[in-house]
Amino acid sequence: MADQADKLRALASQIKAGAVPKGDPSVPELRPFAKRRARVITVSSGKGGVGKTNISINLALAMRALGKEVLLFDADLGLANIDVLLGMSPRYNLQHFMQGQKTLQEVVTEGPLGLRIIASGNGISQLADLGSQERERMLSHFSLIEESADIVIVDTGAGISQNVIAFAMAADECLVVTTPEPTARLDAYGLIKTLNQEGYLGTIRVIVNMAEDEKEGKEMGELMSTLARRFLNYHVEYLGYVPRDKSVLKAVSSQTPFTIAFPSSAASRAVQEIALRLNDLKLPDEKNRETGFKGFLERLGGSMRRSKKGGGDV
Repeated sequence: MADQADKLRALASQIKAGAVPKGDPSVPELRPFAKRRARVITVSSGKGGVGKTNISINLALAMRALGKEVLLFDADLGLANIDVLLGMSPRYNLQHFMQGQKTLQEVVTEGPLGLRIIASGNGISQLADLGSQERERMLSHFSLIEESADIVIVDTGAGISQNVIAFAMAADECLVVTTPEPTARLDAYGLIKTLNQEGYLGTIRVIVNMAEDEKEGKEMGELMSTLARRFLNYHVEYLGYVPRDKSVLKAVSSQTPFTIAFPSSAASRAVQEIALRLNDLKLPDEKNRETGFKGFLERLGGSMRRSKKGGGDV
């Protein structure tokens, strides 16, 4: 795995310099996904302060370094701060598109390594109010974005609010970020339990952040998997861990992703290995619902409309 991570870092440098085209056959380890609609992955956490957004950004960059076209969607309606961590100031967000002020292409901002980013603002909450014609217009615009994206990573809010659950339920995959700290793992289990009770049809995987070492990360990940299996009869996969690393704090202070500021740091190597592992995983066939970003948005809009009718938060 260390050799693969070294190749990933080398490829990231070449991509940044524009020297490697997407799907370069000279890199056999970096197999492209089979042709399908964009793979939609939400990144969530049971509580704030576990590094969820940092994981979202750096995982998106690591997947981009693997030659994937990645769209990072900031859907944390309460504390959207992807732009802050990237040192960026997007002029427009999804609300400008939803209100017809800007095209979707104008809302998309390009970040490091060609990573594309959409800041949601309050735009996503307007899904609940769209009529059928407006909804079709929105989906047709997003389908154009999806055609050029291999992966959409959605950074949700923290906790188990109806908004967070709606985003997670709509996605093909949900990555639950936790730390070894007792309240963090308890809240992560609460999130998994809620998704299970709501009948989540996707795949849940756990990332343990700020672990002291690989042993602690693995033990915590396996504990989450065991709890879900024993008490929920539910399958949850341990995807990997990111160690506690001073480089992460330095990168946050400089508003630069740690995989770019400190590409050889322990945290960067761990995220790169998680990206490689995620790249090799195949999604199960979902026969009863539409996959991809269009399916995600349709399910999300439906959840928000039902929530609004029931008097919940949207």
